[in-house]
Amino acid sequence: MKLVIKNALIYDGSGEKPFAGTVVCVDGFIKLCTRECLTVPADYVFDAKGLALAPGFIDAHSHSDMSILAAPEATGKVSQGITTEVIGNCGLSVYPVTKFNHEHLQELYRNYDVDISWTDLNGYQKELARRNPAVDLVPLVGHNTLRASLCGYGKHQLTPTESSELQNSLAQCFEQGAQGFSSGLLYVPGKFADSKELTGLLKIVAEYDKIYTTHLRSEGKKLSEALIETFDAALRAGLRRLHISHLKVAGAGNWHKIDELFSLLQAAQDQGIELSADRYPYTESMTQLSVILPEPYDDMDDVSLEKILQNEDNYAKIKTALNALPSERWQTVRLVFAKDYEKFCGQTFDSIAKSTKRDPATLCAEILRSDATGALAAFQGMSESNMLRIMQQDFTVCGSDESARPLDYSIGRSHPRGFGSMPRFCNILCQNGFPLEKAIQRLTSLPAQIFRLPNKGLIKEGFAADLVLFDHENFKDTATFAEPHQVTASIHKVWRKGKLIYSTP
Repeated sequence: MKLVIKNALIYDGSGEKPFAGTVVCVDGFIKLCTRECLTVPADYVFDAKGLALAPGFIDAHSHSDMSILAAPEATGKVSQGITTEVIGNCGLSVYPVTKFNHEHLQELYRNYDVDISWTDLNGYQKELARRNPAVDLVPLVGHNTLRASLCGYGKHQLTPTESSELQNSLAQCFEQGAQGFSSGLLYVPGKFADSKELTGLLKIVAEYDKIYTTHLRSEGKKLSEALIETFDAALRAGLRRLHISHLKVAGAGNWHKIDELFSLLQAAQDQGIELSADRYPYTESMTQLSVILPEPYDDMDDVSLEKILQNEDNYAKIKTALNALPSERWQTVRLVFAKDYEKFCGQTFDSIAKSTKRDPATLCAEILRSDATGALAAFQGMSESNMLRIMQQDFTVCGSDESARPLDYSIGRSHPRGFGSMPRFCNILCQNGFPLEKAIQRLTSLPAQIFRLPNKGLIKEGFAADLVLFDHENFKDTATFAEPHQVTASIHKVWRKGKLIYSTP
């Protein structure tokens, strides 16, 4: 099939200034990109009428692993111009699957109503192909899932034999096409891994010349220690490609550490580490509601937590623990999604408690008892100025840190970043002195370079015909916490491999 897009203002992804021209695509690849206004016979000719044309955006940090099977049209992503997503982040992939983690994963993703029938990456990719998702997916293998496939989710130090088995399992994932290895050292069971375990796994990553992406063990009080741990393990393993997930300095009491953060990152680069990072353009994070729990409950996975909360004594103890949190804490935690609590989604716990005349700790405990595996919350605690400084670094790209979701809430409710990250990232950079062509580069060729995605990220002959047509003068997000599934009105059309996958409603 031949596709011709004429009269477009072409932002080719290189960071160079845009130019008016024509793009010709044949059988899913770019055949010609020229400054000439051509009239070429084609199956489909589209007159862009001066709208901007860019390479398909690459979401460098996605969690669409299971949602894409439940809703393969991926509306939240394609409606903001995304044509490629990197999945398997924060230590959580949906492979490999064994008797030790199958039940947990199935329960974790129960809202998607998808049967986990595969055992490895090959099987998962076959299921993906059967569903024919709208976007391309770049798979990482998650440390938490990998570890749990060997010894479950309990607090356990690996024996030398188990370490060897884990390394062999990681190598098998790479043989099957995993493009990198991710960790989520804040979460169970990754948090139980010591530096020796991590170094051993990173040696396999280095051997296969793959990338290591990490959700650091701490992004706040012990941020420096977490970074030093990561750099030390990478250097001992001979690893060079390191990517920091959702780079941030969390908690107002830690915001002053931003200069120390950059000093540590520069030191790592000076030692030969090829460093990159992703960042979502919001100051409210989102993760499982259960991360609010203090010790000893923070060592428990969500499936186990939900089960023990059915016991009244345990429920009472957790309520007591939550009641001990400072009252102002509940003003900074927002319920994003929880089954049976939909009418409160988008509101802070303090606000919900006032409107229902209940205390927020009891409300939180009830939600966790009902749906700990599915309950999501947004947490305030990031600085706007720090976020901007991180986004301005030449190694930072945009990652939504969200799942692909449909327009409705049938498989859950998104943080607004699930529908608005790409235009918001561009807007913030452009409002602070970046030309749009440089901002577009951060969404296209730079993530393609970082993750070594051939034939992606540029409008160039021989590259995939992944293209986004948008109104560059009104490129902005519209999603909010109150209405998070609002599409970006300025995106007109999106093509993946020459096939139209989205058009503005």
